[in-house]
Amino acid sequence: MRNSVFDFALEVDRQISTLTREQFYLRTGRAKRLLEELYPLSRFALRLKYPGNDPEVEAFEDDGPLDGVVHWGGVPASQLKVEVTYVHSYQKALRDELLFSTGSTPGTGPIYRDKKTGNIVATSAVVPTAEEIAQLAAAIVERFRKKRAKPYPRGTALLIAFDDPTFWGSDLWGQLIASIKAQGGLEGGFEEVHIFNCGSNELQAF
Repeated sequence: MRNSVFDFALEVDRQISTLTREQFYLRTGRAKRLLEELYPLSRFALRLKYPGNDPEVEAFEDDGPLDGVVHWGGVPASQLKVEVTYVHSYQKALRDELLFSTGSTPGTGPIYRDKKTGNIVATSAVVPTAEEIAQLAAAIVERFRKKRAKPYPRGTALLIAFDDPTFWGSDLWGQLIASIKAQGGLEGGFEEVHIFNCGSNELQAF
């Protein structure tokens, strides 16, 4: 799929709107690609649009070495290759499944699937913000290192996405960046690295 950044984002939104509740929460069918790859790519591309500049975004939607490219016309033409990766833990998947099946789920606290019954067991517990941020930072660094270990074309940008509607604002982002740096940072392998929160539509360059 290739289109102007605005039309690309509109088409992604349209396709997301057609997902069933089951597809949305359980990431079945086309939902996983839409929510974890095309949506972050569409919002990243929108940030590259400014008056007098009309880029197009292309998504390959395959299992190739890149997820998309942002194209700029003009003389000379230019492009930015983009690889998207998504932070989605097993615990988050369980919370989504529980939310789908019961209509509610604790936002934090222990959660697991009972091996005998197959039921999801979740207990609500207060988790300090610093601990939550450290866990998110660790997951981001882990995704980065896995991607860095693979060969990508020169000049590729890495977009690391996660989804947390409760995470927003400069204070939390500052703490997250500091925690990522303390855990080794996101250096090497890519032309640039960006972190995107699908839950708040906030983008941060690292």
